Amino acid sequence: MYWASDCGNHAMKRNSSGDRLPTICFVLTAKDLGLYADMAAVAALAVRRLHPQARIILVTDEPTACAIDHGSHALGNIVSEIIVQPTGTDDPIVSSRRLRTILRQLVKGDYLYLDNDAIAVRPLDREWPEGADLAVARDWNERGIPPDALPNVKKLRAKLGWEFPPDRYFNGGVIFVRDTPAAHAFYAEWHRRWQQALSLGIRQDQPSLNSAIAAGVATIAILPDRDNWATDSTAMLRGRARIFHFWAGARGGEIPTDTLLGHLIARFQRDGALDEAAIARATRDNFPWMNNVGLKRLLASGLYSRATTLGARRIIRRICRKLSR
Repeated sequence: MYWASDCGNHAMKRNSSGDRLPTICFVLTAKDLGLYADMAAVAALAVRRLHPQARIILVTDEPTACAIDHGSHALGNIVSEIIVQPTGTDDPIVSSRRLRTILRQLVKGDYLYLDNDAIAVRPLDREWPEGADLAVARDWNERGIPPDALPNVKKLRAKLGWEFPPDRYFNGGVIFVRDTPAAHAFYAEWHRRWQQALSLGIRQDQPSLNSAIAAGVATIAILPDRDNWATDSTAMLRGRARIFHFWAGARGGEIPTDTLLGHLIARFQRDGALDEAAIARATRDNFPWMNNVGLKRLLASGLYSRATTLGARRIIRRICRKLSR
C-alpha cells in the first residue's frame, strides 16, 4: 500500500525530533570510469558539502571497483565505504539495476539512495516520513504514468499480468528506505520482478519498482516534489528544492554545461574540486541552470518576476515586429 500526499505539510507526518542523517548510498557500474565516475564524485561531494561527516556508501561491481583502485580515482577517497558485489554480467546497465534492486540487503540501517545525477542542495538529516518503509517521489513530478513509460507498462500488464498504481508512477532515483522487515521484503519482490522484466528485454528497474509498490508489499510514503525535483520537468515546483535531479541518462552521455550538474562536472574534471559557490547560487535562486533558459523553466522554478519580465519583453518584441512591417 502507499499513503500520504505531497500537497501540504499536514498530509505527511515528517520526523522533526531526534533527526538523524541516514546513510547515503550511490550505485556505480562503469569500468571505464569517465563521465559517470566523475558524476558520482560530484554528487557525493555535494552531500559532503552539507554533511562533512556523512556515511556515504558506494555500491559497485568488481570491474568498476578495480578501475577506481587502479586509477586512483578521487571517488575512492570521497566515499566512506565501497561495497563490491558480483553481478554476473558485463552490461553496465543490467549490472547497475541488479545492484539497485538488492541494495536493501547490502546496507545496514536506514539509508537514502541517490542517483549519480541527483545533486543535494539542502540538509538531508531531517523531514523524512515516519511510519513508512520507503518513500519515493512522483516520476517527472507529475500525476499519472509518463508517456515514455507506457509501452513497457502495457507490455508487462499483458505478458505478466502486473498491476500498477492507478494514478501515480514513481521515480527510483531518490529513495528513502527504512531498515524494516517490510522494506527487505519489498526489495526482494522488486528484484524478483525486475528479473522477470529483464527476461522480456526490459532492463529498466522503474516498471518493476512501481509494480512492486502496487503489490502492497510495504508501506510507501510519497515524497514532496522538492525532494526529487526533475529539472527537465515543466511542472511548477512547490517550495524550495532539496534535491535537483537531472536525469543524465536521457542525454546520451553528454551533460550540458549550462546545467548545474554539467557545470559541476566540468569544474571537477578541471580542478578536482566542487564549485560550492555555484551550488549556493542555485540553492538561493531555486534555479539549477547556469543561465536563463526560457519561460517554462523560470516558471517551474517559481521565479515569477523574472518570468514576467521575460514574457513582457517577448510580447513587446512581437508588437514591435508587427508595427515595423
